[in-house]
Amino acid sequence: MSSKSYGCILPKFSSSKVSPKIVSPGLDPPNDHPTHSNHQQQQQLQHQQQQQQQQLQQYIRHHRHPSHRRKSTKVNSLRLNMINMGLMPIDVETVKKVLPRGPMDFTSFQKHRRMFEKYRALLSYEFGVATKGESHSMRHGQKPGNGIKNCNKKLLPYDYNRVVLQLLPDVPHSDYINASYIDSIIKPNAYIATQGPNEDTIGDFWRMVWEQNSYIIVMLTKIFDFIRVMCCQYWPIETNKPVMYGPMEVTLLTEEPLADFTIRTLRLRRPGSSDHVSSKRPTPTPSYKERVVYQFQYYNWPTHSCPFVNSLLQYRRRIRIYMNEVSKENIVGPTIVHCSDGCGRTGAYLCIDANLEFCDEDNSFDIFGYTKKMRQARKGMIETMDQYKFVYSFLEEAYLSGKTWFPVSELAQQMKYKSMKDTLTGLNEYQREYQKIVKMSPEFTIGDCAGGYRIENRAKNRDVAIIPPDNHRPYLTTFQSNDSTDYINAVFVDGYTRSREYIVTEWPLAHTIPDCWSLIYDHDCNSVIVLSHPEDIHAYPTFWPNEKEKRRKFGPVFTVDLVSFNHYTNIKSWIFRINKKVVSLTELMSGVKGVPKTTQFFQITCWPQGHKVPSSTNALVEMMNMVERWRQRTTYGPVCVIAANGRSRVGVYCAANVAIEQVVQHGEVDVFQAVKTVRRNRPKLIENETEYKYCYDLILHYVLNYLNQSG
Repeated sequence: MSSKSYGCILPKFSSSKVSPKIVSPGLDPPNDHPTHSNHQQQQQLQHQQQQQQQQLQQYIRHHRHPSHRRKSTKVNSLRLNMINMGLMPIDVETVKKVLPRGPMDFTSFQKHRRMFEKYRALLSYEFGVATKGESHSMRHGQKPGNGIKNCNKKLLPYDYNRVVLQLLPDVPHSDYINASYIDSIIKPNAYIATQGPNEDTIGDFWRMVWEQNSYIIVMLTKIFDFIRVMCCQYWPIETNKPVMYGPMEVTLLTEEPLADFTIRTLRLRRPGSSDHVSSKRPTPTPSYKERVVYQFQYYNWPTHSCPFVNSLLQYRRRIRIYMNEVSKENIVGPTIVHCSDGCGRTGAYLCIDANLEFCDEDNSFDIFGYTKKMRQARKGMIETMDQYKFVYSFLEEAYLSGKTWFPVSELAQQMKYKSMKDTLTGLNEYQREYQKIVKMSPEFTIGDCAGGYRIENRAKNRDVAIIPPDNHRPYLTTFQSNDSTDYINAVFVDGYTRSREYIVTEWPLAHTIPDCWSLIYDHDCNSVIVLSHPEDIHAYPTFWPNEKEKRRKFGPVFTVDLVSFNHYTNIKSWIFRINKKVVSLTELMSGVKGVPKTTQFFQITCWPQGHKVPSSTNALVEMMNMVERWRQRTTYGPVCVIAANGRSRVGVYCAANVAIEQVVQHGEVDVFQAVKTVRRNRPKLIENETEYKYCYDLILHYVLNYLNQSG
């Protein structure tokens, strides 16, 4: 056994990189800047702002007119209960009394949403009224020549507000694209809602981006969902290699992958373009012969369900940061938003974005009114009642969360402020934030976690109150015997730049140790973090070879060899080689061989049982850095994080890593959202206010000791 000091370990975390500026990578400033003078450009920007302010004031005056105010009416609760239980048909006179009559302040909004939870029939009725829009002429979309340009023949743009492209010479119907202008609450033509491009419309899509002077593309779908093509890939795969799509040249400049979405920077050119815009909806004439646009592709919005609120909230915030930067120096056209058909998810996102923008201006929400407005502009906007309900849930949580991030330069100042107690409540800001998080925690039913409750799996859980949801647990594929199952009490946890970056699990029981090695092997966990050092070896048996035995067999399948070990101050590490013996008849007959895999264990030894935080913050941060350096040398497989009960301590490790990655990537601190991220699939992670506060301490230690160093 050797005893060493840490040395200077400077992995990716130790970069001094901060939030990148939104620039045009690889481009020199254009010589032929706008054809407008700077004075003219400023006038146009001022005109846009005046238009926006006028629309806001007109909207508020209209909806706050006395005729739109709700009259004080007493709701018949008995009748509503009977309607809700299906004991009597919907009585229009009863339910329409609770329909919104205009924008609502947050207190009214929250009260209205609570009625949905109590009376689902009200939600159903309101959604039906909101989405019962008039139908308008769709003559252009129905033309035979435009049929191949529509992904869904039932969802066509209305003629009165469709996006009209500039006609191409000798190409009939080349002015058509399945896209519609959509107003926000406070700005006309703020968005273009469109379907995801197919192979026949990629060129048209990029012409629309160019002609409409758009800089932001919001993509709310994957390319594939299971075996179905949701949208074709309409941008180049390789960076700095231009690709022609119709008359447009597109170059991928950079990609920034994050856990739930990717930000792409693309350069758009139209060789020999005269840069005219359709006269249907006049917008400022594009002035650059080339333009940099930004595409934001969101991955985690399933076709038939809704995403996590904090995931979509961070996505929307990142888009707004880019929009604000771009609009400082450019006359910006509509934001282009699409999913697969440009309706359901697109409508839900627009309703969220427009209402958050409206709330910033007037501290009000108007989901009902804006949904009706969208349905007048495009068919199918917000397709399902679940999406409509999600918009309500999203806006409530976003409002209650408030602004949770701040620049890393303000960390020490913010921590000082958060430590101050409120004289009325006796709580400091850390405690208030943690209480908010607990109230917003997801709830899983027994049905959601059915695998862990099955008879054959019950004995594999240390605590029946901590069972992983089936949609978010890692399934085992290596079985120790014929009666083995795919279950282990473990759950995936997202990082900041990678989804499913961590696997959180409990200390294995004596009879689940082979399953633990199956987990490590099957999911390529080349880093295993052990955050406990239990003294009771009977309840918490050591599940790896020690320095004396060198080799140990776990069940009939795995033999683990100790390759090397190091003992540092407060940290121990072991490198193991996992050898797999193929015992499955199917695998033997198909000639499958067990490939040896290497993993490294890291154990912190200064976190005694019963202590909420370790005695050395430096040791935990150093261990994080050691893990990152090891992953850089090997592969970025999931990090397996183990603690005695699979709940305490592991949340601290994961949340601190998520927050530190955000510090490095974007120069921001957002512990609140980092904790919400790690609690998505296991709500009991970060189980007390002490652990929550300690996440801030870890980040401060990292910032003071590592951020400005270079490796």
